[in-house]
Amino acid sequence: MTSGTPYAGGLFVANYFVSEQPFALIVSPRDTGDLDPRPWGKATANVATDFLDGFANTDAMVAAGSKLAKDIRALRIGDHDDWYLPSRLESLLLFGSLAGDLQKTWYWTSTQYAGFDEYAWVQTFNVGYQGYGPKASRCRARAVRRVPIR
Repeated sequence: MTSGTPYAGGLFVANYFVSEQPFALIVSPRDTGDLDPRPWGKATANVATDFLDGFANTDAMVAAGSKLAKDIRALRIGDHDDWYLPSRLESLLLFGSLAGDLQKTWYWTSTQYAGFDEYAWVQTFNVGYQGYGPKASRCRARAVRRVPIR
């Protein structure tokens, strides 16, 4: 399947693995899954540090009280309600495919910066740079979901 092809409620991004399980990464449609700038959440230690698993990170963020994570998990796009905030790796896959008409600005990842409780990783889609910023900053967020490949 080609990147950008409509699939499973959004646009196909790429195939990848989480714990040896193959998945197809899907980015939400821009009009329903691209959230306006908002903070990541509270400065909580070691909440969501997984480089790869955005789904687990987002659920950990919800448990820690992140409104951003709650807003993402509350999305229902098409018949799907399993949307989440992408991890650092998933965000790089989004940049590599440029599927989903992402704005050329900063987007949150679900991966907390392990060096400082107050920071989380961000991704820009104009040059592909990743950095970290204060969780109190306001960045855009884009919902993704993954579909197991059998």
